[in-house]
Amino acid sequence: MAYTISNDPLTPEQFDFIQAQLDAFAVESGVRTVSEMDGYLTAVMSYKSDIPFDAWYLSFWGGGDLPKWKSEDTYQRFFDALIQHLNQISMLLVEQPANYHPIFNQAEDGEGLDVLDWCVGYLRGATTLVSGWSQMPEAPTAALNFIFSQLDADNQAGKPAADLPDALANAARELHAYWAEQRTGDEPIDLQTVRNEVKVGRNDPCPCGSGKKYKQCCGR
Repeated sequence: MAYTISNDPLTPEQFDFIQAQLDAFAVESGVRTVSEMDGYLTAVMSYKSDIPFDAWYLSFWGGGDLPKWKSEDTYQRFFDALIQHLNQISMLLVEQPANYHPIFNQAEDGEGLDVLDWCVGYLRGATTLVSGWSQMPEAPTAALNFIFSQLDADNQAGKPAADLPDALANAARELHAYWAEQRTGDEPIDLQTVRNEVKVGRNDPCPCGSGKKYKQCCGR
């Protein structure tokens, strides 16, 4: 039965559930925290072309094996929360960009925010899946390079720590706006190579989220 997933903000309990699943299944090459997930999904939905679910979802988990969920209910709960958060990001950046704010971790010393995970996630979403990011003109490239610069603790692009959250939010808005202007509805998808050694049983739920068995959906 078809159903619609909300675009409302996730609750703290939903974020805790997502983090628990990431703690259980995430690998070094995949998304490992809620903040990294937020950056990753922001990049995925910002691109000029719609990236197929099976491509970005596989990369989300590192491009290798998908999680072996304890139950269909656990998978469905995770999937629904993931798409709900993607919908929330999309709605804000499209309709209310001034209200879009990335999710950053609290700094270990309790003072301020740690932006590293979000930047790692954003760059994973921007550079792992599609090649178009390397072909941008100077202004949006500068915004992407600013995000990239946060990965180097010795090169914080001249921004005081207190200003980084707003500066990164502005960079994400700028990049989304740039790609939105490039959308025509018929752009070819320039997907990068993603390792697709997906081990899904023929009778397992299809990882695309259709609700069908894998053999009746993407496994045909």
